[in-house]
Amino acid sequence: MKGFSSSPKTEFKIGSQINLGRVQSKETKIKISMSKKGRVSHRKGKKLSHATRLKLKQAMILRFKNKENHPRWKIDRTTLVMKQERNDSAYKDWRKQVWLRDNFACKIANPDCAGRIEAHHILGWSSHPELRYETNNGITLCHAHHPRKRAEEKRLSPYFQELVSVSK
Repeated sequence: MKGFSSSPKTEFKIGSQINLGRVQSKETKIKISMSKKGRVSHRKGKKLSHATRLKLKQAMILRFKNKENHPRWKIDRTTLVMKQERNDSAYKDWRKQVWLRDNFACKIANPDCAGRIEAHHILGWSSHPELRYETNNGITLCHAHHPRKRAEEKRLSPYFQELVSVSK
């Protein structure tokens, strides 16, 4: 193939070749992947019979009968509790207080405002747990103005604090 040097070949095991124990060079692997582009599986659009579906279901039940074998099983169950914190009454009260203070409107009021309103923590939820339920640490933003990235959030934090201090 063009663009490849004649240096020693790096060997890879690929796809169905793993079960056969065959080893493919990098060049061969690229050739195989290029030849398969645009192909559709021979099973696409075909339905499984009722008996086959039952057999598959029974196999999965037996495989994951022991919960620890399931790929989504969490060994440390305490990590699941953290997801519930934003669903508790203290968080809901904080969000409502922020919305009431800002009159249920985006604080960056301009023609770009669109979508649902969101109560945003100016100083982050995880980095400042002591300020989680402080009304002055929140600001109401529309979905369009809500920061999508941490870097953007850090950059806008002083501006949000200024907007909140003006509304007091």
